[in-house]
Amino acid sequence: MIFFFKKIEPLKLKVDIHSHLLPGIDDGSKEMSESLEIIEKFLELGYEKLIITPHVMEDSYNNSTDIILEKYKKLQKAVNENGMNIKLEVSAEYYVDEEFLKRLENNDLLPIGGKYILFETSYYEKPLNLEFIIFQIQSKGYVPILAHPERYRYIEDMKYYDLLKEKGVLFQCNINSFGNFYGKTAFKKAKYLAKNNMIDFLGSDCHSMKYMDSLSKVLNERSFIKLIEKNSIKNIELL
Repeated sequence: MIFFFKKIEPLKLKVDIHSHLLPGIDDGSKEMSESLEIIEKFLELGYEKLIITPHVMEDSYNNSTDIILEKYKKLQKAVNENGMNIKLEVSAEYYVDEEFLKRLENNDLLPIGGKYILFETSYYEKPLNLEFIIFQIQSKGYVPILAHPERYRYIEDMKYYDLLKEKGVLFQCNINSFGNFYGKTAFKKAKYLAKNNMIDFLGSDCHSMKYMDSLSKVLNERSFIKLIEKNSIKNIELL
C-alpha cells in the first residue's frame, strides 16, 4: 500500500527573538565577519527581522546598556554596507541576579518591542526569589519571557511550568531543542511544552554557524512543524 503525505512547508517565523550576534560581547559571535555570515543564513531561511539579545550577567558578561548599543550600531552599519535586507533590533538576555534588579529599578533595560523582558536563570538551581523577580518585572509594566524553559535542569516536575504560566510568564523555546541539540532531557521537555500548547515564542539562541546548521534542519522537519502548529507563536507580532 502506498501512502501519500501532504507536503508540509518549512516553518517560516520571519522574526527571531533570541540570538548572540554582537561580535565579542559574550559567548556568541566573535568577529563581525562571523555575524554577517550568520545573518546571511537567516536571510536564506526566510527571516526578515532579528532581535539580538546579548547576555547581561553580573559575574560573566556585565554588559552595560551603552556598550550593547555601541556594538549594535556597528553591526547595523555593517549590515547596511553589505546590502542585507533585514531588520535588526537590540535587546538583551538578562540573567536574574542582583545587578538585574538594580537595572530594573533604574529603568536601565532594553525591552523587546518596548514591552518584553527576556530573562534566564541558573540551569541548575531555581532562584529563591524568582516569583518576586517576576512580580517586579510586571510591576514595571513589562511582560516577562523565560528563555529556553526546556533547558533548566532544576525543573523536574512539569507542573512547575503551569505555575510559571499562572504567574504570567511567557515561554521562548529554542528551536534546536527539537533537534536534540542540547540533549535528550531538553528535547523531552520541549516536546512536552509544545504538546501542551505552552510555547509563546521560538528562538534560535544562535551563537555560531553550528546553531544555524541545526536550525535549518529542524525548521524543515515534519515532526517539529506538527508539534508547533497548535501553539500560538507570537514571533510575527514583533515584525
